[in-house]
Order: sequence, then structure tokens, then C-alpha cells
Amino acid sequence: MGQAKRRREAGVQVIYHHTSSLRTNLLWMSGYIDLEGNSKGVIHPELGEIHTDAALRRPMRDFPPLVWFTTRIAVPACLQQSTIMLLDKVTGETRAIDGPEGSSNAIALNRLALGFPIASIPVTPWPEHAGYSSPEGQGLNDSARAVGDNPDDWWVSNSPVDLLQMSEIWVSPRIANPKLQRSDHYLIDVRRMVTACRANPSAYIPPSWMPTSRAVRLAERIGVPAIQSRGGLVRD
Repeated sequence: MGQAKRRREAGVQVIYHHTSSLRTNLLWMSGYIDLEGNSKGVIHPELGEIHTDAALRRPMRDFPPLVWFTTRIAVPACLQQSTIMLLDKVTGETRAIDGPEGSSNAIALNRLALGFPIASIPVTPWPEHAGYSSPEGQGLNDSARAVGDNPDDWWVSNSPVDLLQMSEIWVSPRIANPKLQRSDHYLIDVRRMVTACRANPSAYIPPSWMPTSRAVRLAERIGVPAIQSRGGLVRD
């Protein structure tokens, strides 16, 4: 019997927040999924520091920042598209271009879906949220439907969501053409890391792509204890 069928029969509905290994160490250290637009810049092993801006996805006028979830485990198509901002170092001007096919997955590294029982977190179905029918919300809905996603499957939270309420983690071992697989041992590992960081707020979790030796040297240099994932992620 599949996991989804077991959940249905047990009466437990789970929804998923989609992220990637580019950001997981920041999530585990904070202990929460923050509202959109509050994410810090992250370090990519090939591209250096990367910043994302929720304002690129929507104007953020008609409704406040939210945490987004979906009932679907598969990576939403709208998250596999990317807009790349090019900076002219001479003039300081920026220019937006659509990333080539597959570039979003290449930049994101390994995709993850973090599952939460609906009853354990403060969420509302997106169609019942005031933003759904606003001009901004309708534009967001239309753009999602245009690439094959269904915004009626979405749920939202007006406040940060506690990661210790998480009941599932799904990970794609591959970067290209991500296929998510459930990883219960990684869920246990994440709970350990989140709990350790709450007990010691100065603790540092290095990016999952960083070799252990480099992570230890970095932690020693900045004078903080390093917490390593025992589960780890496989990158291609």
C-alpha cells in the first residue's frame, strides 16, 4: 500500500512546502519556514552568492507575504522556471532574462518536499484566502495554470511554520529531472539538527554540498560548533 493511500485511510492530510538543498542548512538553523521574501542570500558551490526576490514573482501589494504549500509531492512546474537577473557592473543596471530549460533545477541543486499534517500547522486553503481573488492573486493563479499547476491545490500560512511539526521529507537524489523519494532517516536527522540549533543558537550547519573537512575548518575559523547531517544528499 502506498504512503499516500495509508495517509488517506488514517485520515491524515499532509501538505508540502517545496525547497532545495541550496537552502536547507538555513532552514534547519532557523527552525522555521519563513514568510516569502524574508530569505537570506545563499552560497552556491559554482555560482557564488545567490539572492532570490519574491517581488520578482508577484508585486506583493494585494496580500501580505505567505508561506506556500501544495497537496502535490511532485515539484511544481512553476518552481522549475527561472528568471535570471543580470547586473551591469559598470552602470549598476539590472536586466531580467528567462533562464534556459533546466537552469532552475541546476541552480537549486537537490529538490525537497517538506510534508506537514494540516492539523498541526496554521494554514488556510489558498482558494479561501482573500488574496486568491485579488488581481495579484489571479495573475499568480493564471501563470501557474499556464504551466500545468493547479493553484486550487495550494495552502498558505500567514506566519512562519515550525519545522518540528514536519512529518515527512521527500528528496530527489538527482538534480536534473527531479524525482522525489521519501526519506524517513533524513527526517530524523533534520529533527536532530533543528533541536540542536535551538539548544545552541550559535551552532552552524554547513551547506549539504560542502565537504566535511571544509565545513570543520570553516566552523573553527568563525568559532562556532558545526553540526553535520548524517543522512546527507547525493548530487549528480
